[in-house]
Amino acid sequence: MEPSLDLLLEMAGDHAHRTLIDFKQRSLMPVWLLVPANGLAMIVGSPWKDDSDKERIRLRMRAHMKRLGVVAYSFVCEAWTATAEPEEVDWENRTIKDPSRRARNRIDREEVVIACACTATETLWKQWRIVREPTTERIVDLKEKPFAQSQRPPEGWLAEMLK
Repeated sequence: MEPSLDLLLEMAGDHAHRTLIDFKQRSLMPVWLLVPANGLAMIVGSPWKDDSDKERIRLRMRAHMKRLGVVAYSFVCEAWTATAEPEEVDWENRTIKDPSRRARNRIDREEVVIACACTATETLWKQWRIVREPTTERIVDLKEKPFAQSQRPPEGWLAEMLK
């Protein structure tokens, strides 16, 4: 039995809220909730510092999920978002053509917590804008930020681990 993706997404958001707001942590470690066919869920933290770490984790987590027989998972982390113009995107490779235009390098970026919940055939996404106290920069709230109607849902390796 596959768990509800809505429930997995809710759990990811709850984890982010507890970590950043209730426990007042300065950051959120990227975290996976893996659900194998036997239903015995497992939580895995996967900190990374750069793109090569992300690639290493992608390969290891995919192999780990296969070994465990994972049928669903969720993932939650902090991220930068920004709106790219269609001509900035290499659609075949699903990347930004000019690395200096990636969200983390842009002035118009926004700091969010983003989460996905996935099976081999379905993916749901949610994001929350990080609200900081102006004087201390302490995170004081997470405000749900719906994806714009005109915006394509996020894509990428995070949502393709079971494919």
